[in-house]
Amino acid sequence: MNIDLFLTGAAEAGIVCDAPFKAPVVGVILDAQTLNLTLEFPDGDTFHMNIPVEESRREKLLFAHRMYVGFLEEKMLVDSFEVPLLYLNDPYGSEFGQNSPLAKAKRSVIAFEQFMKRCTFAQSLHRDDLGNEDGARSILRGIDPNKLQYAPALARQIQMNAIPKLEAVPQMPGLGGGATRQARIVPKQQKSEEDEG
Repeated sequence: MNIDLFLTGAAEAGIVCDAPFKAPVVGVILDAQTLNLTLEFPDGDTFHMNIPVEESRREKLLFAHRMYVGFLEEKMLVDSFEVPLLYLNDPYGSEFGQNSPLAKAKRSVIAFEQFMKRCTFAQSLHRDDLGNEDGARSILRGIDPNKLQYAPALARQIQMNAIPKLEAVPQMPGLGGGATRQARIVPKQQKSEEDEG
């Protein structure tokens, strides 16, 4: 498995793996002293990266708090998640955002795609064979991050989520043909500025 780190100019971080893991990633841990990243899985297993983050990128990762995790197969995105980023040896201590409730990992395909379009930095984080010169290249290898293609199964999932859900209209006695059922399209609700204020 080969894994690369990607960063934007606005303290957003993500990793891209060249294959999916057997279990979903539920969190990422950054050791702020060694700058090594570790992936956490639901069963408590971990996966340690074998290449530390560049020292010049430490501050960006300390301000990220969440991380995108994307999986590629055959140059197509097969899945992606947004997971919490936790810190060991945090120089800012618990007053730096670690005291907020821990959010769960969530599937985040469209957000991941937008994140990749904003990336300004990439580096290798893990290579199965550190001595292989060919493996030192980016795992994107010719894939334009601005034009990510989805694997067919993922494209169907995105399409299904974009279709408005049908909601049954309640039947009133005496106003219908008995066994007939009506349906109406219920658009997704969006928060207005008045609701947020």
